[in-house]
Amino acid sequence: MIHVTWTGAAGLKFETAEEMILIDPYFTRINLFKTFILAIEPDLAAIKAALPDMKKIKAVIVGHTHSDHALDVPYIADQARQAQVVGSASLDTLMTISGLAGRTTVCRGGERVELAPSAAVTMIRSAHGLVAGGKVPFQGEIRSTANLPMKASGYRVGTVFAPRLELNGTVFQHHGSANFIAEEMEGRTCDVLFLCVPGWKKSEGYPQRLIEITRPQTVVLFHYDDFSKPHAPGRKTRVMPMSDMKGLMNRIKAHAPKVNVIVPQVGEVMSF
Repeated sequence: MIHVTWTGAAGLKFETAEEMILIDPYFTRINLFKTFILAIEPDLAAIKAALPDMKKIKAVIVGHTHSDHALDVPYIADQARQAQVVGSASLDTLMTISGLAGRTTVCRGGERVELAPSAAVTMIRSAHGLVAGGKVPFQGEIRSTANLPMKASGYRVGTVFAPRLELNGTVFQHHGSANFIAEEMEGRTCDVLFLCVPGWKKSEGYPQRLIEITRPQTVVLFHYDDFSKPHAPGRKTRVMPMSDMKGLMNRIKAHAPKVNVIVPQVGEVMSF
């Protein structure tokens, strides 16, 4: 049995009896004023509360380096010293300026990285959703000359990946932004497809063409939470404005009526 927890934003925690693997872990949930005005830093108390035993973490995988995907990663990696860190050259820069040079397995697209005897990830080249006035926010690479702490605008997107995690024979496909590159996804079937919600209307063929290619049994809708606000355990998740969850659900049902669709709450555990 694999237990998967949606930890907020694009964050997922995968747990088996042997390992814990994180994708895009983000627990800090910085408010909008700080995001747009001030330099930002990880909330160490929030991270420790969410991950009380970071020594169990085998791998941290990062789809792209915007702050809501990568801000907390250096601290987590520093605490989980044996964990593999997998991501882009931009992530490697972030790790280096955080004092963790050499910790990142740098991918450029298509690499399959072994994480454990029963776990591997393929870093598929992808695209970011057009969520800022029809554009990708904070384009480019994190600068090697940057100093921490830095503003959210310094956490540039870098190369965008859609991690394909194989774990104990089950394939999980993670799309942490509402976009994809069809030719990169061809032939990449999966069991469980995680789909970012915000921005879904601005990506041609999303999600119907992606579902057609990957042929999942289950689709999980996530990254729809308003991650600029704190989330209390047990509280209903605040939905990001203009997400149109109902419209997305209707599109999926129209094109893939047999697919099981899950809309979890932040902190909810799903078992596969």
